[in-house]
Amino acid sequence: MKTIILTTLMAASSITAMAKNTFPVSFKRDNGNCGSPGELRLNYAHFCPSTIPYIDSVYTNGSKCAVTFGIPDAAKCNNNNRYISYCVTSGNMPPANVWTIFFRNPNGSTYNSTVTSSTNGTLPVICSSFDAIASGSSIACKWATEQEFNNNYFEVERSFDGTSFTSIALVFSYEQNSNVRRQYSFSDKSAAIQHKEVVWYRIRQVDLDGNSSYSKVISLRLRSSNIPELQALPNPFRSQLEIYVDAPAAGNTEIRLLNTEGRVIITKMAALNKGRNTIRLNDLQGLSHGLYMLQSSVNGQVTGISKLIRH
Repeated sequence: MKTIILTTLMAASSITAMAKNTFPVSFKRDNGNCGSPGELRLNYAHFCPSTIPYIDSVYTNGSKCAVTFGIPDAAKCNNNNRYISYCVTSGNMPPANVWTIFFRNPNGSTYNSTVTSSTNGTLPVICSSFDAIASGSSIACKWATEQEFNNNYFEVERSFDGTSFTSIALVFSYEQNSNVRRQYSFSDKSAAIQHKEVVWYRIRQVDLDGNSSYSKVISLRLRSSNIPELQALPNPFRSQLEIYVDAPAAGNTEIRLLNTEGRVIITKMAALNKGRNTIRLNDLQGLSHGLYMLQSSVNGQVTGISKLIRH
């Protein structure tokens, strides 16, 4: 696998992590159970999302489409079919074969994903995951594919406003495409991210014939005076940790402990009060000795990172 880096890199060490993300790999227009004006089916590669999202809006070629969808039907999102159905409630589904869909979860969190129509045949590439993790002065982008046919390369694209994206690296596909799971990664160590508060990433997949498709967009909050500060003691630790989070406002956080391979070892959800909060992780004596990364996030955005050592 060959990588061409298009931006100036700065030296930095990183410990990375990739959390399993489930997002649609394609869509299909159908009358199905909805009749006129139609049904939208969002197809998933191997896993259905644990939280079934609503569709807020659809964009094609940068323009919002005059179409709305009703309550999602996940009855067919199982081991046999793996799709979620949405009935059109007003307007008409756009004819374009590439949509950017903005989703909303019942808890109010939002995200978006660029999805390609499956009507014209099998997709050349099926991506199963994409994640970006901040670590010190670098950001690690990792993604995986479950199927590759006629795939040429991937472009890692970055944005500082969530709208205008710039290609920062090319990662070439494995020489022999197949239906074997493939994993890719790129570490963004550019000086351009050093003083930014928020950065966005997406992956552009390019076929041998020049056609392309996009992954979902991931946003990372790198630093801000309005986000919780993270501290953990003792460090080095043995069997337990006390994690201190100074929060500017009440809310919820997800605490993750990761090993040097980027694998999530422990995950814990916690409610935050305004001010100093203490979160305890117990029964850590079974962990191997060595270096770990403690990470906190709010609404999917990284808000604090701390390196730890277990003796």
